[in-house]
Amino acid sequence: MEKLILEEETLVEEQSTIFDKPLISPKNFDWVKDEVAVLIFHTPNDKFEICGKSMLEWVELACAKMQTQILQEVGDENLLSTIREHSQNKNIVLVLYSDTPLLQQKTVLNILDYFCCKNMNALILPRGFVFKNEFLQNSNEVASPVRKSFAPEEFEQIANAEQISSAFEVLQSRIRKFHQHSGVILKGENTIFIDADVQIEKGVVIEPFNVIKGDSIIEGGVVLKSGNYIEGSLIKSGAVLLGKNVIGGKEI
Repeated sequence: MEKLILEEETLVEEQSTIFDKPLISPKNFDWVKDEVAVLIFHTPNDKFEICGKSMLEWVELACAKMQTQILQEVGDENLLSTIREHSQNKNIVLVLYSDTPLLQQKTVLNILDYFCCKNMNALILPRGFVFKNEFLQNSNEVASPVRKSFAPEEFEQIANAEQISSAFEVLQSRIRKFHQHSGVILKGENTIFIDADVQIEKGVVIEPFNVIKGDSIIEGGVVLKSGNYIEGSLIKSGAVLLGKNVIGGKEI
């Protein structure tokens, strides 16, 4: 059963006719679990739900491999002391904000890889920071830190109705592509809406104008013809639905 997990992007191995081993090996990011503390500062409206997850939950998903703390947002005058206080004795401290739901795990991992490879002390992100903890504990201010723009569109602050609508379209596109790559057939995909925690097995066919929400599970061989609304339900293998409302496992 496939479930939406936005994992990091690994490098494709390039085969060589000279050497036995690939020229490029996929990166292993297991080290972040032990080395990185993630602090996510609360922002207004971060509980607003987009595609079945709050904005805060989307940011947490991007940091799924790491130990994460959720903190109340503080002013600039207290920022460094707050970060220092919650650094958890990890070597690296990543600071993010909960109003950037478009942030992806592969971007977070690329940032941490860059930070370590460059042996940096401090890095300013489009919205957030990375610090070496040893530097942070011994500094009262950060003078002239490096700025780098990693995927700035993913760090966009989502604060108003127009931005929420745009974020919805981006996240829906990612969810649809995830299921298509897993072998789900979407017909008229721009009219199909799927929440992040929905599980859909390979071979399912979904026709236009379907909405699938919550923790629904769609088993293999199901055909969802037009006009279904499914929420928090299991649709068993082989079922064919047309114009049905199924909520909590019951047809309404």
